Parts: sequence; structure tokens; C-alpha cells
Amino acid sequence: ADVSNARYIKDLVETHKLTLPVDENTYYMSKSMFQFEENSKEYLYFGNFQKRQYEILIYDLEAQNLYKRIPLLKEGPNGVPSISGCKPFEDSNTYFLFQHHLRRLSIINDQGELLRYYPVKLPEGQFTHCDDGWSYFFNPSFCVDSVVYFRHGLNKAQMKTHEWKDVSMFTYLNMKNGEVGPLPLHYPSIFDHDVENPAGGFKFSYDYNYEQNKLVCSFTGYDSLMVSDDLQNVRWYNGKSRYMESIRPILYEASGGIQSLAKLKERGKYHNLMYDRYRDVYYRIAELPYEFKQNESPFDDPRGREFSIIIFDKDFNIIGETKFPGNKYFYKMSFVGRDGLYISENNLANPEFDEDKLVFACFKLEDLKDK
Repeated sequence: ADVSNARYIKDLVETHKLTLPVDENTYYMSKSMFQFEENSKEYLYFGNFQKRQYEILIYDLEAQNLYKRIPLLKEGPNGVPSISGCKPFEDSNTYFLFQHHLRRLSIINDQGELLRYYPVKLPEGQFTHCDDGWSYFFNPSFCVDSVVYFRHGLNKAQMKTHEWKDVSMFTYLNMKNGEVGPLPLHYPSIFDHDVENPAGGFKFSYDYNYEQNKLVCSFTGYDSLMVSDDLQNVRWYNGKSRYMESIRPILYEASGGIQSLAKLKERGKYHNLMYDRYRDVYYRIAELPYEFKQNESPFDDPRGREFSIIIFDKDFNIIGETKFPGNKYFYKMSFVGRDGLYISENNLANPEFDEDKLVFACFKLEDLKDK
């Protein structure tokens, strides 16, 4: 990929901070966190599934306080165990719950009561992975005409070269009749080799632009963005970071041991992709190359890793890229709001880290100034 056609005319500039309270029963990190609006007010959904807690928190972003707490049950008629992720539904009074191990998608109301659930079982009788509803690695389900679409993992441990083109990237669930099936959108030809026990390299982040009916996918190990207008045909756009060498997918072989894992984690790669509906742009996070220190383990996430955010206009032209230090922000907890892009400062490498509150820096999109 070549970035020579990119026009770096925009920059992300910090304007203010958002601070939300955390009590002794709330963990400062959530893997499922989404902004939404209701009655012209702005809220943040925050899945609190750590520290033996099992609840949804709703924060009022203007008042910067806890607006609502939704307790969840694991047993009984309203039981929803094994939640892997959650996302507000079309209105904020109902929520999708993705139950990975149960292969089930459930819908609850704002009292935590189970309204209905759907087994996510493919026509051939095989249950598919149901691992959506995450913001930590951004892959929010999207719903069009009562049909829910969500990413699923690979259903087999070994992949042959010729099999990739037949593997669907998404599952659909028709909530009117319960029909479940694979979407005819398959893994692209960038995956072109045999691999045993694959992990990591085939993953992708995505977001859906409801205004333009566009699905945009960002593979962790590939420079270009994949875009579809009809959930079947695709086209590609340059999405390369100017701070990294060009990359192609490398699938981590689980049998390669700790050295193979370290090599995979140290190389530069792409992370979340998010659509900003307020400014009609897209953000793509790039994790810049990193070298583990002696006291660090490749089984943990690297601390202090620098990252950048690539900015695309509505036509997927690169219009900017902002680089961030690795010892302040926690980019895996980010969300788009009315005022800008919010990035968490709850980074363990941040000298000002405080687990007793949620702190987000708000970045506005501005014209690039000469530096």
C-alpha cells in the first residue's frame, strides 16, 4: 500500500476531559462500552462484568454522573449467563446480550428482564461463535430491517488455502422468524495459505454506516480497508499508516510457542475502526511496532505502546493521522460522541492513572496547523 495519495489536512486535538464516577463495585475497564442518545441527551452504556459484578451502567455524559444501574441475573427466568458482550438496541430501553458459550443472543429491557432470546445455530446444525458486542476490539452488531448481523469466529482449528474463500465473515439473525445463516461475505484472498490452530491474524474490526448503508472492515494485519454497500460485494481502499511498514496477515501458530507469540504481538498492526456519524469520518487505530522489555511477558498486552489514529473522509480518502504516546491513553476504551472522539486515560502506564474514576480525553477534528 502507498500513502502518497493521502492528504494530511486534519488533526485530532485534545480539548477537554470527561470524568465519570466509579464506586468500589465497578471496575475501571470495560470491554463493552457504547455511546447512544435518547430524548436529545447523550449517554454511555458501560458493561460492568468484572470484579464479580454482573450489571450494566448507564452514564449521563452531560451531567457526568451515573444515571442508571441495570442488574443482570445468571440464573432463573431472567437469567442471562455467559455474556461476552452487550450493545444498546435501536432504542435505549432494550439491549442485545451476546452469550458466547451458549451460542445465544438475548434481548433484555432496562430492568434487566429477559424479553426473548435466539439460539445462533446455522442451518447444518452447527452453532456459530457469538462474540460480538465488544468495543475493546470494536465489533458492534448492526441491525437492518429487523435482521441482526454480527461477526463470528472460525468454526474450525485448521484452515487450508482453498477454504478461506468459502468462510463467511458474518452471521445474520432474522428476528422476525428466527432464521440464522452465514452472510455471503467471505474472507478475502489476502488469506492464502494453510495454517493450523490460527489465532489473531484473521481478526477484523468493523463499523456500519447507517446513513450510507456501508459496512467497513479493518483487518488487523492488512493495510487496506474493505468496504461493502450490499453485504456481498466489496471494494478496497488504501488505509496504511504512515508510521508503519506495509503489512500482510501473519497467522499466529499456537504450536510456535512463546517466541511466535512475542513476534506476533511486537509487529505493527491495526486495531479498532469506528465511524463518526457526527462528522462523517472514519477513525482507524494503528498499534505501532513495539519491543517487549525484559520484565514483560508476551502473554500480557504491551504497556506504553505508541499508537496512531488514521482519519478518513466519507469517500475513504486519508485526510489525517495523529500519533499518540503510549504512556497516557488507553485506546481500547474509546467512543465517538457529539463533541468528538473520546479516548480513555485509564492506562496503567499513565502516571496519573486512578482506578477510582473513568477519565476520557475528548479530541476534536481540526484543520492541521503547521508544526
